[in-house]
Amino acid sequence: MASFRYAYQSIVNLKQSETTQAEWGLSAALGLLKAEEMSLEELRSERRRWEEKLIRQGERGSTLDEIQQIQHFIRHLDKTICLKEKKVQEAEQEVSQSRSILSERKVQEKIWMKSKEKAWQKFRSALLAGEQAELDEIAVQRHARMAQS
Repeated sequence: MASFRYAYQSIVNLKQSETTQAEWGLSAALGLLKAEEMSLEELRSERRRWEEKLIRQGERGSTLDEIQQIQHFIRHLDKTICLKEKKVQEAEQEVSQSRSILSERKVQEKIWMKSKEKAWQKFRSALLAGEQAELDEIAVQRHARMAQS
């Protein structure tokens, strides 16, 4: 019995590998996005704490210098938050791009897997047709022997 060997198996393997790499890329991009979002939330939380501290200092009657230092630090946090928001947007774009690449790779892999499946079905049909021809030949020979006896 002949064994099935797909001529383009190396391409199928390559497409499967590319899909796996794209999945890893998406996973990494999602991890980066999550980290950036958490960092942004920590900065926002820090800003809220300093804002509350500013209010408390104002109520306690702190010096103008202390209040200005806190305001300066809050402005610094605002700039940092703005930069972090840009990083989050970049990470979101990376996730979107990674999803697009993964989708494309899955389509390519599916095309080659269907091609392999069609080749397998063609091989199987030819194999079954050959077996049927052998069985028909045996039946004809058996019938011919029975007719001669």
